[in-house]
Parts: sequence; structure tokens; C-alpha cells
Amino acid sequence: MRIGELSRRSGVPATALRYWEQVGLLPRVPRISGRREYGEDSLRRVGLLLLAQECGFTLAETRRLFAPALDGKAPSARWEMLAEVKLAEIERVERLLGQMRSALQSVRSCRCVDLDTCGALAVQLLASPPGDVTPATRARGRNRITAQSSPPPSRP
Repeated sequence: MRIGELSRRSGVPATALRYWEQVGLLPRVPRISGRREYGEDSLRRVGLLLLAQECGFTLAETRRLFAPALDGKAPSARWEMLAEVKLAEIERVERLLGQMRSALQSVRSCRCVDLDTCGALAVQLLASPPGDVTPATRARGRNRITAQSSPPPSRP
């Protein structure tokens, strides 16, 4: 099949297929009358490349997957090794996203009257243990800040 058909069948633009061939992710194929002629094996390889892409692997990680001569490991062992690394990365990103969600929920409910008060609350929230940014924590912080920033009561 020619590159246009491989592109159509795989859903990958021909420019990407050419690039993958250039960087060694797709094996070079024979040319007939100057045109690339791909076999079904190329379609399967593109499927694997798309799976690696869907799993979030970078080009460098994908090269490691397709480079058996470098380590002599079976493809399943390389998939397992790369998957372990990527899963740890995903867990780290999920923790960061949880912290971002908590911070955004805190600022979304901000009722501070000025940025100084808001900044003081932010400092207190940052000092809280991770995951301890709850409505109660926000209320305690706001009450503490309000008490600190309010003028002392006047005596009659």
C-alpha cells in the first residue's frame, strides 16, 4: 500500500508517517518507482505507535520500546518497564492535580476584602498539611485572619 492508503487506514497524517520513518520508529520500506510501498506489518507498527502515544510515551520512550537490539529484552518486558515508569509519573501528576484542585476550591470561595488579607490566608493554607485544605480549614484561616486584621474593639 502507498503512504496515502496507510495514512487513510491508520488515521495518521502522511507527514507523521514520513517523520516516524525518518527517526526510525517505522522501518524504511522499499520504493517502487520512487514511491514507498508499505505492507500490513507497517499498519501493525503504526497501531503500536499510536498505542504508545495514547499511553503518553514520549518519542524517546517509544524508541526504547522498539529498540530490541539495545537491551535484548522481549517486547513485553520493555512494555512492562516503561509502563511502571509512566504509571509512577501519572501518580505524581495526579497528586499535583489534587493539590491544584484544593487550592482552586479555596480561592474560588475567597471572600477576602483585599489582597493583603487574601495573601495571609494563602500563607496559612500553604502551611497546612497537603490535603488538609477543607472548608473547615478555610473557615478557621479566614476567622483567624479576620481576628488578626480587625481593629481592637473600642471600650466604652
